[in-house]
Amino acid sequence: MLLPSAHSAISRNHPFRRQYGSATAIALIAISACAASAVAGCSSAKSNGKNSTDTAAESSATSKALQLAAAESDQVSSLTADIRVQSGSTSAGDMTGTVSLQLKPTKIIAASFSVKQANSAPIELDEILTAKAIYFKDPAFTRAAGKPWLTASTAQISSKVGVSLGSLLQNLESSNPLDQAKLFNASKNARAVGTKVIRGVRTTEYTGTYLPAAALADLSPALRKQLGPTLRSIGTNAVQFEVWLDAHHIVRQAEVEVNVRGQIVVTELYITSVNKPVKVSLPPASQVAPMPKI
Repeated sequence: MLLPSAHSAISRNHPFRRQYGSATAIALIAISACAASAVAGCSSAKSNGKNSTDTAAESSATSKALQLAAAESDQVSSLTADIRVQSGSTSAGDMTGTVSLQLKPTKIIAASFSVKQANSAPIELDEILTAKAIYFKDPAFTRAAGKPWLTASTAQISSKVGVSLGSLLQNLESSNPLDQAKLFNASKNARAVGTKVIRGVRTTEYTGTYLPAAALADLSPALRKQLGPTLRSIGTNAVQFEVWLDAHHIVRQAEVEVNVRGQIVVTELYITSVNKPVKVSLPPASQVAPMPKI
């Protein structure tokens, strides 16, 4: 998803650890992704020259478009996307990367990210999630593990004491950018603002805000479990978004800005393919080490 969340792969009490202070997508909501401001109302009839009937019709059309986007996202079988996350007043912690998702017939997600650091080279991260296991590659672990990749079963992640892979798993589980469309649907003030051609596809741009609590209440139980921790972490700050939908109401681009505990995080999402073959290859066994025991 596009929303940001703290990204901490290993607990600080274990030698295999790294703290990632930025936020994702897959995330997403993180798509990035939303000014931390009160929910702004739509322009009045007096200020824009439109009567109440016109305004109501436009509001209804926008609401229907976002509802269709939420519905159509469930029909997508695969996609690829570029993601960029900017957080805070400095570039440290900023992240760029790509996400590839196969959603049907089985779900498998691959993500590659480059995370900027203040006084050193960026951290290059690779992550893969299958139905049964998670794989992650971080140069900081290569020497200690003896292999470039570490792996753990999803069952291990929830049961291991002292290893906090929870946020890593959450980020990957919720990294379907189209899940963002379900959050946009919670907006009470969204409106169409123009059109744009993106990668040869004509789109309509919508902008608005939504409250995290309202979005959470509208989600299915499964999505509430995946996206709930991130939405709750935002608190009462409104999420501001811009989204570009194609003629089939599929998200083609999105920008989200949110205030997370006083830090402004901006996430930009660019869909590069929809319903085209996506191949995700697991690392060979010779390059994979199991998560070390505590």
